[in-house]
Amino acid sequence: MYEAFPIVFPWFTYLVIFWCCVVQYLIYTVREADDVIYVEVFEKIGAPLYQNPYHEPMWKFLSSCCVHDMDFLMHLVFNMMWLMTLGPLMERGIGTFKTIVFFAVTGFVSSAIGSAITEMPGVGMSGIVYALCGFMWTAWPRWTGFLEKFNGQTVKLMIFWQLICFVLTFTGSYNVGNSAHVSGMVYGALIGKWACMGNERGKPWMLATVGFTLFGVACAFKPLSAWF
Repeated sequence: MYEAFPIVFPWFTYLVIFWCCVVQYLIYTVREADDVIYVEVFEKIGAPLYQNPYHEPMWKFLSSCCVHDMDFLMHLVFNMMWLMTLGPLMERGIGTFKTIVFFAVTGFVSSAIGSAITEMPGVGMSGIVYALCGFMWTAWPRWTGFLEKFNGQTVKLMIFWQLICFVLTFTGSYNVGNSAHVSGMVYGALIGKWACMGNERGKPWMLATVGFTLFGVACAFKPLSAWF
């Protein structure tokens, strides 16, 4: 049993999905274009241009979340499928404004941490998708309406997919942004636990969330190899 969320139009989620599809189309149209047009389009949509993410403007840690691998369509399809499932639930549960903040913060932090570990630019909405999963996993006792489309099987499926991603990367079959996935899920779970427990009873989770946020911001300045 769960308390159903109010039926509201999840315009932000649909806007993000629409923009991701537009970005994918724009990248496709300039694949064979000359370098000037290619660079111009990539700059306008916030896609990374260099192999070193620290040669890019810092805001691209967030904008690159809307960019997906042009050579692997399932990257876009998988993320949009989960975004279509979890995004509206999030908007209906915590409200559109908080959902926007959640997307922005988790997208930036997971992307920055992923880039700091791999020292390569990351793309895709996966970090945010995994953050949504982590949040709902730990916050559902407060927002039982998440159970409408989210449950233990969802978590198991996401973890199982992540294990497949590890194998794909390890075997060299496909380079997956595993660090962004894992950091996104951990970050989302910390935020969810804090939100579920509240500021008084959830102080340890609040401190953990703040610490993880600061770590993500630090990763936006230089890679982990430069810190040690």
